[in-house]
Amino acid sequence: MKRVVVLLLVLSACGTDPRPLSMPEAERLALVRFSNYTTGISGFTGSVPSAGGKLVLDGRVDFVNHLGYAGMRTDGRTDAVSQGLLQWNLGRIAFAMSPSTKAVDPVPQVDWQVRALQERGSELDGALRLLVNLGSDRPENPQLLVQSSARWLRSDKIGETAVDVFEGPKKDAQDARLRYWLDADGKLRRLEAKLGNQEELAAFDFTGSGEPVRVIPPLS
Repeated sequence: MKRVVVLLLVLSACGTDPRPLSMPEAERLALVRFSNYTTGISGFTGSVPSAGGKLVLDGRVDFVNHLGYAGMRTDGRTDAVSQGLLQWNLGRIAFAMSPSTKAVDPVPQVDWQVRALQERGSELDGALRLLVNLGSDRPENPQLLVQSSARWLRSDKIGETAVDVFEGPKKDAQDARLRYWLDADGKLRRLEAKLGNQEELAAFDFTGSGEPVRVIPPLS
């Protein structure tokens, strides 16, 4: 009897180890960006660890037009430049100092400072680029995902919602490793990413459909 118990414990432990994707899991993961695209616009909350402190975001992302709009604050800081409003697309980011830490409407007519998104060296820029690049008008190839380094990590929950956590493929050493938290319908509920040299993961929770974003003139 003792041997049976030990064997069951070993088998149980093995069953929870990360493993390669099955074909149904690969098909599910292959639909993530297409599912986002069909959703169109989603609200999100998120946190991004950075050298200057943890950045907390509250806004929405347009997966079709690759556009984001969010309020931002920095944990533990109260100076004027530690919080404000952000708008961004795949190539540029605009920041406006504001007391608001949410994506307020209508978009304020204020002095927006615009610059190019950095390719390397900024955890915030990397996170924002990831967010607006999460939509595609076609699914990925599940066969390629099965053959890649993508893995099923574990079953989990977000609140009362059961999810499976998948780690996406890593194309090169400089890429962020992404973790996708998918519900039973294949909807992306949470995205995690290891950015730069930060040990803590950036995390974004998607909170359902959102209102369209009015693009500020410097980004239009």
